[in-house]
Amino acid sequence: MTDDALASVRRLNTKTSCSGVILITGASGRVARRTAELLARDGHGLRLMTRSPERAPLLAAGETVRGDFAEPATLKDAFAGVGTALVVSASGEPGDRARLHRNAFQAAAQAGVGHIVYLSLQGAAADSKYPFSRDHYLSEEYLLATGVPCTVLRNAFYLDMFLERFDAAGVIRGPAGQGRGAFVSREDVARTAAAALRQRPGGIYDVTGPEALSVGDIASRLSALLGRQLRYEDESADAARKRLSPLEPLAWRVDLSVGWFQAIAAGELQRTSDTVLRFTGTAPLTLEGYFRAFPELLRALHRTP
Repeated sequence: MTDDALASVRRLNTKTSCSGVILITGASGRVARRTAELLARDGHGLRLMTRSPERAPLLAAGETVRGDFAEPATLKDAFAGVGTALVVSASGEPGDRARLHRNAFQAAAQAGVGHIVYLSLQGAAADSKYPFSRDHYLSEEYLLATGVPCTVLRNAFYLDMFLERFDAAGVIRGPAGQGRGAFVSREDVARTAAAALRQRPGGIYDVTGPEALSVGDIASRLSALLGRQLRYEDESADAARKRLSPLEPLAWRVDLSVGWFQAIAAGELQRTSDTVLRFTGTAPLTLEGYFRAFPELLRALHRTP
């Protein structure tokens, strides 16, 4: 993001958000669902937008509407009368996602939304190793261009994303080297998003866990929790592509998997922040604290080869 763009976001600190209904997009997803639950506890009026209304959480304080970033006509009603909106990443391949996000931002601007909280990625940059981080960088530019007061939360990679990357033998492979990342729990991301929606707009914040860990650290500490040996095996990007390509016919998905590890290796996510503490008043969860609080997440790793 350019210096001028950063200055534009900082100036938004002087504006206040509109009161009224809070819109949660992607409401059937894990982070959006949890954010909605936290806001509902405080009595906020919610509108839950999702492509699959039957999968949205059932909350007494919320109404559910169908909305799809790929169908701008559905967004007009979803954003109408909204004071604040949480815009969660759309599904889609790199390049398309930024366009979909722009549809949401433009709908919010046309509806007069007073504050957008956008969930971006730590390391968002035009030259990021991770394709989705490049998408988020472009999406942030689209958001700023609308002039809607906003808060950008750049989340680190989620801790539980590692769980699905271990094979049946307990091995995680990828070109991360000894790179470290300040990986964060989805719970802390949801708590921070809920807090940001209640506050004045303005600022770009990295949302991270309390420490920077290597992939090897992740494997070791999960091993201690599970009582099962897990390990990380480093491999080159070429070797990773050769291994993954027969399993995944879509080349862009292979690029995503490889780029995810390369971003860690490049240090794009290594910086810790105090954002969770600043917004919520409590420190972010450690790896152990997160998985002890949500032990069901580890169920798949309890299997033996």
